[in-house]
Amino acid sequence: MKKSSAPIEIERGEARVGWHYCTGQVESLELVPSARPFTWIRGVFGMPYGMCYLDKREGIADGVRHVYEYMTDLRLTVTRTLTDEGYTERYVWQNVGKKAISIAEGEVGVYVTFAEQYDIRRVAIHYRAFTHCLLAGDVFYMANARFNGASDGYGLVMREGRVAAVKEERLRPTERGDLIAFMPAGTLAPEETVAWEWTVFAYENIEAFWRFVRRFAPKIEITPLLPEAGQTVTVKVDDEVVPTVVVDGETVPNPFVAKAGAFSLVPVAERPDTVLSLSGVSHEERWASSYRGWCRVRSANPRRPIADSVAYARRFALSADREDYQKAVDSLSAYYRKFGAYKTPQAFMPGVLIKSNDGLMAQFARHVTTVLRPNNRPYTADVAFAEYDMLRVADYVFEGKYRQEKDSAYLRALPLIKTPFGDLYSYTADER
Repeated sequence: MKKSSAPIEIERGEARVGWHYCTGQVESLELVPSARPFTWIRGVFGMPYGMCYLDKREGIADGVRHVYEYMTDLRLTVTRTLTDEGYTERYVWQNVGKKAISIAEGEVGVYVTFAEQYDIRRVAIHYRAFTHCLLAGDVFYMANARFNGASDGYGLVMREGRVAAVKEERLRPTERGDLIAFMPAGTLAPEETVAWEWTVFAYENIEAFWRFVRRFAPKIEITPLLPEAGQTVTVKVDDEVVPTVVVDGETVPNPFVAKAGAFSLVPVAERPDTVLSLSGVSHEERWASSYRGWCRVRSANPRRPIADSVAYARRFALSADREDYQKAVDSLSAYYRKFGAYKTPQAFMPGVLIKSNDGLMAQFARHVTTVLRPNNRPYTADVAFAEYDMLRVADYVFEGKYRQEKDSAYLRALPLIKTPFGDLYSYTADER
C-alpha cells in the first residue's frame, strides 16, 4: 500500500481526534479540554466490522477519508471530519461489482465502543463510563455517563441511515466486549449504496445532550426500560406523555401494561419505523440469565437458584403455601453453598423470604458484609447495580442498618439506573 499524506490526527481549536494508521479506527477523541483528562475512547470505535481492509487514505478539509475494500465487491468510503459542531463520520457502502451482493444479518457493521471498559473500583469510578443506547428504526443515539456520576459526557446521534442492531462482541467472559452497530440484512444491486452518518459530541449535562439530539431525532423516554410482565410502562416523546402507542401492531392507551415475553413498541405513531423491542420478563429471571457474575462455577448456573427462590418467595407471599415456602428457603440456602457466592453481589434478592427465616438472615448478613469489604473485583455495570440492589434489600431486612451504605451505592449506580432514555427498573413501594 502506498503511503499518503493523509493525517492521523487533526486539531480544531482545543478539540483533537486521532486515527490508527493501519485500521483507520479512532484512537483518541478530545472535544472538551479538561484539567483532568478523561479518555472517552477505550475500545474499538469507527472501525468497520466484517472481512475488509483499509485500502486508501486521503486528507480532506477538516479531516480524513478512508476507503475500505471487502472480500466481495463491496467498498466502504468513510469521511471523518472535526468541526465546531463535533466529530462526524459518514459511511457509504457501495456495490462496485456487476452482480448483486447479499448482506446477511450481523455481517456488516461498525464498532461503536466508548469508555465502558472495566477495572477495579478505584480506577473505574474515575476513568470509566456507562454507555446507554436507544435504537428504534432510524432513531439511534448513545449517551455516556461517568461511573462517578458526573453530569458531563459524550453522545452520539444518527443523522442519516438505519442501524439494525447493536450487539456486544465478547472475546473474554470477564471483560466488557466491544459494541458493534450492524447494517440491516438486504441486497445491494450494482452501483447501489447504503449510507450512515452520525455525530459524536460533548455535553455538559443531560439537558445539553437532548438539545443536540433533538436537532436530528425525537426525544424518546420509556420507563421502565426493562419492564416486568404486568408492570405499567410510560412512554414520553419530546417530554410529553403520548396518548397512544402501538404494541405488537395494536394501538393501546399510554401508559400501557407490559406483556409477558418479547413484544414490539412503536412510541411515535406518525413514525411507524420507530420500532423498539421490549420484553416483559421478571427482573429476577432476566438477572439470572444475563448477569455476568464472577463465580468460578463451571457446572450448574450459580445464578439460577436466585431466580427460583424469588419466584417461590412471591408465591409464598400470595398463598402462604408451606411447601412453596420451604422450597424457596432450600433454594436460597443452596445458592449460598456455591463457591464464591458470598463474594458476588446479587440483585433482586427475596427480602420477604430472607426476613422470615433466621438462618437466611444470617447468611444474607454475611453476604452483604463480604460484598462491602474492599476488594479488587472488576467494577462493572452489573456489580454497581447489584451492590445497590442488595443494600436496598438489606435496608428493608435489617430495618435501616444499611441505609447509609445503600444511599452511597445508589449514587454510584445512579448513572445506570436513571438512564437518559428512562429508568432502567421500576420499584413499587412493597417490592422487596
